[in-house]
Amino acid sequence: MPVVCRGLLLSAIVSVFALLLATGSADLTDDQLKAMEAVNVKQMLKNEIKMGAKEHRRQGVRKYEGEVEQTEQNYTHPFFKPGIVNEIRYSYRKYREMIFLKEGKFWMGTNDPDSKTGEYPMRNVAVKSFYFDTNPVINAEYWAFRAQKKFVKSEAEKKGWSWVVDMFLSDETRDYYSMPGARGWSAVKKASWDKPEGPDSNLEERWKHPVVHISWYDAKMFCEFHGKRLPTEPEWEYAARAGVKNRAYPWGDNWERRRANVWQGDWPYENRKADGYAITSPVDAYKPQNLIGLYDMIGNVWEWTSSSYVERGVQPHLQSSMVVLKGGSYVDSVNGKINAAVRNGQRMGQKQDYTAANVGFRCAKSAPEFDTTTTSTVQTTTPYKERVPKFHRREKNKDEL
Repeated sequence: MPVVCRGLLLSAIVSVFALLLATGSADLTDDQLKAMEAVNVKQMLKNEIKMGAKEHRRQGVRKYEGEVEQTEQNYTHPFFKPGIVNEIRYSYRKYREMIFLKEGKFWMGTNDPDSKTGEYPMRNVAVKSFYFDTNPVINAEYWAFRAQKKFVKSEAEKKGWSWVVDMFLSDETRDYYSMPGARGWSAVKKASWDKPEGPDSNLEERWKHPVVHISWYDAKMFCEFHGKRLPTEPEWEYAARAGVKNRAYPWGDNWERRRANVWQGDWPYENRKADGYAITSPVDAYKPQNLIGLYDMIGNVWEWTSSSYVERGVQPHLQSSMVVLKGGSYVDSVNGKINAAVRNGQRMGQKQDYTAANVGFRCAKSAPEFDTTTTSTVQTTTPYKERVPKFHRREKNKDEL
């Protein structure tokens, strides 16, 4: 306790004893004693406030009425630190890198007749040159975006709930904020990108993890704000297969340990964390998954694309509007016995407003087309010319002459 407070408390106690000696403790009732104590406590608080204000003035600190004093506990994550957007973006600048992929053709899909997601049969597809994010968008980047777009709300925030793996919920959230859904999943109220497991969770120690609970609309808005766009499904798979041809995984045909964040254990009750993580992992927790340096192409989180999802065997006019997600997530497995099998060609269809704790995204950007008939890189598109504004002189009226 500060010296000033101790002195005030001592003076209050002395004054109480003085009053008791003056009036006689035997003559005072309990109500009178309580009233005297309340008066002294109130006076003590007033003196403490005055002394505190005087101390602030002495140190040159201006304190306003109703202002909450900042302590170290207020800075547990950047939401409480003013003017930190530029600092956050600079600190995490390496997670905004993009890799250029030159136009070409490749075999898209998986040679698995039993697949029901539309990845079979394999087909030869051509893509144009484009830029591609090296990793999924992380929480720090999305936080910086939301700090700049203060009136924007994600789809999960608008509807008030999102899907979360039930195993990772606290007892309070499970009892009061959730409703059971599909096996292993719960619809959790107030779950969103900054509260991944419900209202009692936050982004502590997860700023480098991929942002989740993001709908297709949210991802599209983020990419367009930064002058980018969502990748098409062929672009996404072309990037995943860069450096290898017709292989199951970005690095080859054989699964390698600690190359991706997937589920190991008895779904949905146990995750043995053989890869080091139970939920999402930092986007650079493992070495790049292919030869051009892309991270987290498979595992960790599903990623939105701009391509429509078409179900096999269903007539077009009977299909609901859905979009393709690629890559698999931490709740999927290598062999497909637990949810989906993670591999280059794997795909899933969901509606644009779908949000869950294992769905994120990354962005792409169109690049100039190049002439592939020559060995040198020749730009065939017309160079961009800056538009020169034309200034029109206002003609004077006859009255002004």
